[in-house]
Amino acid sequence: MEFVYKMIKSKKGMSAWIWILIILILIGAGIGVYFLLTGNSLIGGSIPQPPPLPD
Repeated sequence: MEFVYKMIKSKKGMSAWIWILIILILIGAGIGVYFLLTGNSLIGGSIPQPPPLPD
């Protein structure tokens, strides 16, 4: 984390790109978790969906 902090401190113009990168990573992680939880997979259903629970 020190490396990232030094980069932000030394290059003020780069901080915007770092924030964009962080946001994109968070969005990607969120989509990945969503597909993991729903049982759907972008690669092609490698995770089988569990059967529905009886009422």
